[in-house]
Amino acid sequence: MCGIACTMFAPSADTAQRKNGAAVFTANLKANEARGKDASGVLLLRKDGSYLIEKAPVRATEFVEHKGYQKIIDGVDNDCVLLLGHTRRPTKGTVTNTNNNHPIVRGGTIGVHNGTISNDDEIFNHHLQAGTDSRIGSVDSEAIFALIDETPYQRTLTRHSETLSELSQLLLGSYTTLYTQPVDPYRLYLLKYNNPISVHYSPQHRSLFFSSRYVFLRKAFGRAVITECLPSRFGYIFDARLLVRRKKTPLLSFPLAQQSDILA
Repeated sequence: MCGIACTMFAPSADTAQRKNGAAVFTANLKANEARGKDASGVLLLRKDGSYLIEKAPVRATEFVEHKGYQKIIDGVDNDCVLLLGHTRRPTKGTVTNTNNNHPIVRGGTIGVHNGTISNDDEIFNHHLQAGTDSRIGSVDSEAIFALIDETPYQRTLTRHSETLSELSQLLLGSYTTLYTQPVDPYRLYLLKYNNPISVHYSPQHRSLFFSSRYVFLRKAFGRAVITECLPSRFGYIFDARLLVRRKKTPLLSFPLAQQSDILA
């Protein structure tokens, strides 16, 4: 069990809204410490595709006091598109190896994962062109982002979502993952298969907030938050450029499946 915290900023959000949204992100990350106390990490992504990542094998309440984390939060400005954070309770892969901690960078894909993938070794051995030698860590989560990174980006979102649906059939286990590809920094992908995540759009911040802890969002934003508002076993694509108009409604949704679902 791990925790995910995320804030996506609409391009029209002003500096004050972004700074306030970053403060909510920090509180969100600390709240998710209850789901994982062994390591913490954060990604800041800018609209030009550049990014900063900070990770440490410490609990979130300690992590947010680090100079590296403060530098990232202080760097939230009008070019910032996304803050993506993770609190880790490891099931595979030691936290002393930074590559096992999240956010995980795999080529042009950066993501966080809550859950367990039981066939990650098989994926590296049999389903990746790069093979086992390309593995940068030992955490099972890396298999998700390695598969995604080797998946050709389709020119249309509909076709790309179909490709991701097909890819999901290779994964065995439970997972919720948020990932981004800095080559297309305004887009955020959520794959949700039987693990919790809640989402809320705040007009006050012109930002979209994700959390593995529904209770945090409820306390932060009140009754406007709806628990489990995104059905499980679906993938979702969000676009920061459309937040003000679409709010928490994703740009596109598509089904996820495992072989056991197909054979049932």
